[in-house]
Amino acid sequence: MTKIAAQSDPQPEQTVFLDEKLRTAWERYGRLIYAVIGLGAVAIVAKGAINYLADQKELAVQRDFAAATTPDAFRQFAIDHRGHPLAALVELKFADESYLNWKFAEATTGYSKAISDLPAGPFQDRARLGLAMSQFRDGKASDAEATLRQILNDDTQLKALRCEAGYDLADIAASTGRVDDVQKLAERLMQIDPTSPFAERAFALRSENPASAPSSAAIAAPASH
Repeated sequence: MTKIAAQSDPQPEQTVFLDEKLRTAWERYGRLIYAVIGLGAVAIVAKGAINYLADQKELAVQRDFAAATTPDAFRQFAIDHRGHPLAALVELKFADESYLNWKFAEATTGYSKAISDLPAGPFQDRARLGLAMSQFRDGKASDAEATLRQILNDDTQLKALRCEAGYDLADIAASTGRVDDVQKLAERLMQIDPTSPFAERAFALRSENPASAPSSAAIAAPASH
């Protein structure tokens, strides 16, 4: 046993040699190593500071939102925090109000701002539908149809949203006497989702007389789906 242990111990010459190599390496690169360690520590501290500042900024935005209790205060909040999701929701709210008050050009601007500031999801989709109907009511039918067709043809969107956009297109077509377009759109909606109530409503538009039956594109705040 003693012999084996002795063989496993490092030789004095090897130990001295390794110690010398380490000492030489530290003499040559010690400052560089310490500098790298120092930079790493600074980066960690900086990241923590950035996260802290971001958290404090978010808390400040939420406090400003909670403090807004009047229309003017909400408008100022949307201006001060443009680009923040909460400000985008305020923009969406005012766009709806403009639409309901027949201020369609103003609604178009409001919905456009909300779309650019809202994250992808149901609120942004709702703003896109609102934009299309505002464009239509503002006399920009071609822009409205282009917006709706973009939603309808986007396979990544929810079927319910695509069907609503398709129905709105059919409704616009019916209001302008384009019965063939109504038929095609109704069939398209059946292909997307045959169980959708919008597909059924689109087929019902075929039997309506656009000249005598009012279009459901009349004034109504765009619904959330």
